[in-house]
Amino acid sequence: MANKWIRYVNLALINFIFLFASLSFAVYYCFTAGYTSMAIIAIVLLTLTLILNVVLFAIRLRYRAKRAKTLAVYTDGEKTPVPGYVRDVKLPVVFLSEDGAFIWANDLFKNIFSDSGGADMLPELKALYDVNLNGKLENAELDLSASVELGGRYFLMLANVARVEKNGPDSFMIVLYFVDNTDLLAIRKLYGEKRTAVAEIAVDSYDEIFQASGEAVVNEISVELSKIFERWIGDTGAVLKKLIRDRYFLVCDDKALAEFERNKFAVLDMVKRISVGNKIQVTISIGVGAHGENASENYALAAQALELALSRGGDQAVVRKNGKDSYYGGSTIDIESINRVKARVMASMLKDEISKSSVVLIMGHKNADMDSVGSALLVYRMCVFAGVNAHIILNESNPSIDTFFRKIIGIREYSDVIIDTSYALNLIDDDMLTIVVDTSRPGLTECPKLLDYCGRIAVIDHHRRAADYISETVLDYTETYASCCGELLVEMLRYMAPDADIPLIEAEAAYAGMLVDTKNFSVKTGSRTFEVAAFLRSRGVDTVSVKQYFQPDMEMYSAVSKITSGAFLRDDRVAIARCPSDVKNQKLASAMAADRLLEISGVDASFVLSSGGDSIFVSGRSYGDINVQVVLEKLGGGGHLTSAAAVMNGITMDEAEKKLFDAVDSYFEN
Repeated sequence: MANKWIRYVNLALINFIFLFASLSFAVYYCFTAGYTSMAIIAIVLLTLTLILNVVLFAIRLRYRAKRAKTLAVYTDGEKTPVPGYVRDVKLPVVFLSEDGAFIWANDLFKNIFSDSGGADMLPELKALYDVNLNGKLENAELDLSASVELGGRYFLMLANVARVEKNGPDSFMIVLYFVDNTDLLAIRKLYGEKRTAVAEIAVDSYDEIFQASGEAVVNEISVELSKIFERWIGDTGAVLKKLIRDRYFLVCDDKALAEFERNKFAVLDMVKRISVGNKIQVTISIGVGAHGENASENYALAAQALELALSRGGDQAVVRKNGKDSYYGGSTIDIESINRVKARVMASMLKDEISKSSVVLIMGHKNADMDSVGSALLVYRMCVFAGVNAHIILNESNPSIDTFFRKIIGIREYSDVIIDTSYALNLIDDDMLTIVVDTSRPGLTECPKLLDYCGRIAVIDHHRRAADYISETVLDYTETYASCCGELLVEMLRYMAPDADIPLIEAEAAYAGMLVDTKNFSVKTGSRTFEVAAFLRSRGVDTVSVKQYFQPDMEMYSAVSKITSGAFLRDDRVAIARCPSDVKNQKLASAMAADRLLEISGVDASFVLSSGGDSIFVSGRSYGDINVQVVLEKLGGGGHLTSAAAVMNGITMDEAEKKLFDAVDSYFEN
């Protein structure tokens, strides 16, 4: 190969020799011929050195480029070159030195920059090397491929480091191949934007609005809704049609859906401003199904998403796509339903399911509170009325139920009723029924494993659903308007056995559960709440005796005071505190402290962090202006509007507090 000798030339050595010679002549002539001759000779030598560098550099570049474009292509495992050279590859190809300097490119690569006359080629190559290659080469990464943009087009860049000589300064080069993906990405983007999404919209509490305001107002609301929907849809290309009195059907593409999500489903707030004489605020729930295999599957996903939105209290949108749910809105206090038909229907269905069971296993959530225990006892009483053997799964007591637990285990009737997980798993058979109360999340139940083996499951709950709710059920009665789960069960019990009485201990448990979840009837209470409370009082409940279940001892009282004294405000509305590590029964103390912090003027929500093992627990409380469920869902928790909790594993208290700050800030930003 011509000029092959150039790879053996050492420019650094040549420069050193010339400079040494220049210095030697300068010193010699300085003492013999004078300074003028010395200057002339030095200039001549330096000029020769510069010319030689330029010439050798140009020769080397030509040599590199010639060698690059004449490299033969090898296939894996073959020792004989495949006919043809790199210059003949039908893809844009470029060679760079190991330090990113341009060596050679074929015409297909140069044509990428034809619009700029090639002026952008070298700057873009330098940026490409700095961003996509340099760091990987330093870290010795094997995969150098990347998606890049060059000359306004998009490419998949394939790269490798090629050995071209065993020795010498030019023994390695970076070879880049570019596959043009511009048209493919355009088609993919178009496909993504034009996929069809389906949505179903429901007017929340339609019956309650009709009952309170009359038909004329409802008709005006319908007209206003049509105007709002038209403004909301705008020019997105979506189509919306009314199905029945309180249901709407919407079809849009993914581009429109992305716009709706970017605007956080602004229609939710637009609807709340309807004022045409209605006594109850108008809200809607939206369920969206997208990315299903076909329109039918999207419709099914939309129906599931709407059911989830309604079960979480309404006034929100749930988007179900790619197996995940996204939530928007959900800041309105649930409106109490005046329609009792559902309670009667659910009571009849539950009675039928109980009657055909060989045994009924009842369980609430871990770290049971009085609502969970009281609800379980009410279901147990239903089974007794139906003549079916039943057991309540309660693995252990805890400070929040200790007083009541000690009292009930002293009663002979319940000595064999309350069992633990190991005993419950031995009772599994084909005709068994499992009833879950006061939670709908499998991981929070007393015995999650039981749900895997039980063929029939019923869920009765008042919390807003989380994404991981129990979905395979024979009965699901979730009403977020209810003050507590016990309220729902007392109503059902009265329909199942109108004339039957219930023992005082069970009535006390149900009443105590109401006190806990309503904060002594101060939040989340409606007329049905007080009707249930009146019924329980008529069964002999002594309000003074019930309050003794919650009286803290001096140590607990001091612990709560210690927690609240260290609280601080976030966003001027949210009180946040930590539970000191030396406090006993940290969960109970934190929950009580969170309630206590709401008594401070100007505080709309409170969060208290406590530790246990390698986990951090968060108790959240509010009066309804701030949805603590939405805040703590960002941390993997759940609950409802005014009371929620979360558990974070494997992090420190400082890290957990930072995550809580981010969740609170995100809530206000949205």
